[in-house]
Amino acid sequence: MNRLTFRSLIAALGLIVLLSLPSIASADGVTIKWTLSGVSFDDGGTASGSFDYNALHNTFSAIDITTTAGSAFAGATYTSLSGVFGSSSTGMLLGASGGDLKNTPLLFLLFDTLTDSGGTSLLAGIGEVTCDLPDCSSSTELRSINGGELIGTPLSIPEPSAVLLLGLGLVALVVGAAIYKVSLA
Repeated sequence: MNRLTFRSLIAALGLIVLLSLPSIASADGVTIKWTLSGVSFDDGGTASGSFDYNALHNTFSAIDITTTAGSAFAGATYTSLSGVFGSSSTGMLLGASGGDLKNTPLLFLLFDTLTDSGGTSLLAGIGEVTCDLPDCSSSTELRSINGGELIGTPLSIPEPSAVLLLGLGLVALVVGAAIYKVSLA
């Protein structure tokens, strides 16, 4: 067998083996989309929307939560974490960050621990408040959460089979080029 053909076949087999291995989970962790379900307040208002959470890095993103008006609060839309207090896998504070927070609405959610596998997490409470002072060292609770839950679903991730198909296509190109070279010799 020609030395070039043998080397090409060995290289092609090596590529097949490497690309056939299952993909290893990203070091970035899994991001879960958490959607509010059945969230109601004691004044008749409701909350709906979702956010993404990465448990490995304890980061929230794509926040889009809206509360509706009730008898005690007008409702608001929240798209970011507040810098007033830290957030974690068991709670988050949404609203304006920094600056003068007087009369600023904040949404404080406490829940069961958010995981990197999704599922259901019950809301443990708190609610919507307004800061009484510019530094939010004092606040008036306007309404409390009666109940509801968060439903987590993993965001789509690339399928290993797509990587395998790409790898097989590359191997076919390498083998085809090697055969073509041998036929010219």
